[in-house]
Amino acid sequence: MWSCSDRYKALDKLPASLDHFEVLIGDKNSFTGLIQVRKITDPGYHLMINAEGKVVWYIKGDTALFRPFTPKVDRFLAMHSDEAIYEITYAGDTLNRWIYGSGGFVNPVHHEVIYHPKGIAALTKVKVPIDFTEYGGEENDTLITDGIMVIDGSGKQVWNWKVSDVLNPMNDSSSFKMKNDWGHANALAVDYDGNYLISFRDFNEVWKIDSNSGELLWKYGQNEITNSEDYFYGQHSVHAISENKYLFLDNGHPKIRNHTRAIIFTREGDSFSQELKIQLPDSLYTPKQGSVFKIDNDRYLFSSSMKSILLITDSTGNIIWMAKGSEPYYRAYYLEGVKL
Repeated sequence: MWSCSDRYKALDKLPASLDHFEVLIGDKNSFTGLIQVRKITDPGYHLMINAEGKVVWYIKGDTALFRPFTPKVDRFLAMHSDEAIYEITYAGDTLNRWIYGSGGFVNPVHHEVIYHPKGIAALTKVKVPIDFTEYGGEENDTLITDGIMVIDGSGKQVWNWKVSDVLNPMNDSSSFKMKNDWGHANALAVDYDGNYLISFRDFNEVWKIDSNSGELLWKYGQNEITNSEDYFYGQHSVHAISENKYLFLDNGHPKIRNHTRAIIFTREGDSFSQELKIQLPDSLYTPKQGSVFKIDNDRYLFSSSMKSILLITDSTGNIIWMAKGSEPYYRAYYLEGVKL
């Protein structure tokens, strides 16, 4: 399943199929940590680069890989496919694996797999029987939507949830048009209070879900925004950066606003406000995929996926470091103190 590498120091020793990076802005002093990305095309790789754009670690899959992964300093959690999740050390040792059809892993996973206090949590695809005759469909029709599953270390499912638990699809006229992918969730995170944050690309909304009851605690999207300049579209990688403060990548929209930006928003009581926007140059517009993460008090790591660009900016948008890779990267994570 995996082949562990030596820790190569020179690019000329790397496999020809591995990604290569050209640093366009910045130098070896731009940052001290490592950036981890994932090549998903066959053969798939996990890899880390330093500020010089040099690959300092990689691990190879035996096939193409699915996009989602979550790193720690000594290991990472990743989807090998929609039917297999692995936890692997940077030395290449498999610590855990969860396989479709066992334990409670009964729905295919997609887009996100994360560490959870009870084990792991993942986004799933759920098939819901539905009568769509009201919208011109079939009486015995099927709606495919998003769910959350939580699996403990033994592989037992200990919690599950789906969109239709809190939103009646018959009250949403888009549900029939989107019946093969209603909502398109693309990010899942655990908030500081233990509840879930979910990004829905096609709803242009962020939701918060109670991790015990499954109750929808709040939504943030156009219905909660009064200033059209604050609207966001097709967003990715939502996560909490402090209590009641959240960061995500606003991908933008090709017909409305074709530039990509980071947005930090806060929720106080029942009110939302946007605290910070960092707009990327139009040349780095990524209409889909991508990520942004805060890496210190005033720096942010972006993946402009459709441009195969990784970059670090300050809070004003000034580019501190930028590198172009040979592949698009769904996400990029910044790690300090990695134990390779």
